[in-house]
Amino acid sequence: VDWEAVKKAALPVLAKYTARANGSYVKLTSSSIGWSYFSCDPEWGSTLASTVLSELETVLVGFDVRFVTLKGVVEVVPKMLNKGLVVKNILGQVRDMEEDHGTDFILCVGDDVSDEKMFTAVFSFLAESHSPQQSLLAATAALQLGQPPQQLPLQTTERQPSSALSSKSDSSYAYTVTVGKKASHASYYVNGAEDVANLLMHMTGQTSRIGRRGMSWDTEENEIFS
Repeated sequence: VDWEAVKKAALPVLAKYTARANGSYVKLTSSSIGWSYFSCDPEWGSTLASTVLSELETVLVGFDVRFVTLKGVVEVVPKMLNKGLVVKNILGQVRDMEEDHGTDFILCVGDDVSDEKMFTAVFSFLAESHSPQQSLLAATAALQLGQPPQQLPLQTTERQPSSALSSKSDSSYAYTVTVGKKASHASYYVNGAEDVANLLMHMTGQTSRIGRRGMSWDTEENEIFS
């Protein structure tokens, strides 16, 4: 994909709607173009988002891209790029670096439908492992994909995350967690983003509690215009 050409076509559309929606902004990364309306009036932002998506689909019809609608965000990404592919590549790189030692702990957390590919990528990675035990764990997890996730216990033991978290398979070391109780490929869920932050702090031995946190998109970092 000629990403510069994609930006040249998409940015005028996004600039037009950014000017019409107070609190909205455009955010660029090396592999995505996004329009955030998370801080806008909810009804007005949602109304404009539908129009933004329609116009982007028109101006980018000749490019090999796809459109992702998240909570308060419309995003353009390369068609072949998804979070599952990224996770699988990262796990593969870790495996290659560790050689025969393998990966001893995986925690994969997400709160959106686009994160479901991450969860299945973890199980796919285990299934493709050279270890028969890991392949068996992945097969067991695959049989449970249609089941509702369990609530993840947050009373973990400091610095001992792999032994403190109770798994559907006692010998498993891979934990997939969705944020919010809903149908998911993840094995577990937590109630909110603050639970994720508190869990991570507890795993590192910190005891301070985190209050309600905003979305990662709710920031001015890499904001190009608003």
